[in-house]
Amino acid sequence: VVALDPATGAILAAVGSPTFDPNTLLGPSALETGEALDADPERPLIDRTRGEFYAPGSTFKLIVSSAGLATGFVTPETRLPDTDLLELPGSTATIANAGGGFCGDGDTVTFERALVVSCNTAVAELGMQLGADALLDAAEDAGFNRPIPFDLPVVESVFPTDLGDDLPATAQSAIGGRDVRASPLHMALVAAGIANRGIVMAPYLVDAVLDEEGALVERVEPSVWRRMMTEDDAATLTAMMEKVVSEGTGWRAQVPGLTLAGKTGTAEVPGAAPDVWFVGFGPTDDPGIAVAVLVEAGGALGEDGSGGSVAAPIASAVVEVWARSQD
Repeated sequence: VVALDPATGAILAAVGSPTFDPNTLLGPSALETGEALDADPERPLIDRTRGEFYAPGSTFKLIVSSAGLATGFVTPETRLPDTDLLELPGSTATIANAGGGFCGDGDTVTFERALVVSCNTAVAELGMQLGADALLDAAEDAGFNRPIPFDLPVVESVFPTDLGDDLPATAQSAIGGRDVRASPLHMALVAAGIANRGIVMAPYLVDAVLDEEGALVERVEPSVWRRMMTEDDAATLTAMMEKVVSEGTGWRAQVPGLTLAGKTGTAEVPGAAPDVWFVGFGPTDDPGIAVAVLVEAGGALGEDGSGGSVAAPIASAVVEVWARSQD
């Protein structure tokens, strides 16, 4: 879990599991303990919030949405083909919707509805229509393939630069699969950028440095990292993300008394249960928190093993605690 203030980039919480007690690395048994931690197959020494990346699954549809809006190719009302199985051109590969079936009436579905119900076939088709270059531009505007400025090292998120005219690869990338990778910290920044009217602030942990007597030596001033989309496009995407939480796949992220925006994700992992995501922010009228939740192999948990059933309730709990702290 990573939570941050969209307006400043200040990290509010960053929690990874499994973890370890650093106190066990003190004293005469420190070397033995360190070797055991290093050999642990669950890799407790890895800070998964910033030191590991994962296929973002359908949370990457936010980037595709940004590309579609930026190019003027779609509006929320644009109608996309509604198929239950998308056959990828020049390939035997196909893309299906979660649970099978259609996302609308089996004819067409609006772009907004495709995001709300996380329609794989419609967004993959949109990705092919937009083309790999447009997706790459939107991804790099959001900081993919770029180092994230931070107090600690962060693994770079990746969007392939060599897709070219490979339509099957482009379609699979558009739904956050294939070789697309992102860290939880980065996906929290993507949510924060949408919340902050399209501007992504540089994340930071240290707010101020004091001397031994408690006097202020240095205070960190929030700084802009990059603009990922226009203010108008951010407002349009926020409105669609609100419906993801109010009536779509992210409904379990709801917090009483708050209007939240979000996006779920379920990413296939070869030979293992899917990784599941939720990213979002709120309150939408004055965002004070953006959050990314990733549950590794979370597809083996919950009602249906999805980002909506597993990760969204965790996000709800985090936002609820934050909201109580504001009272």
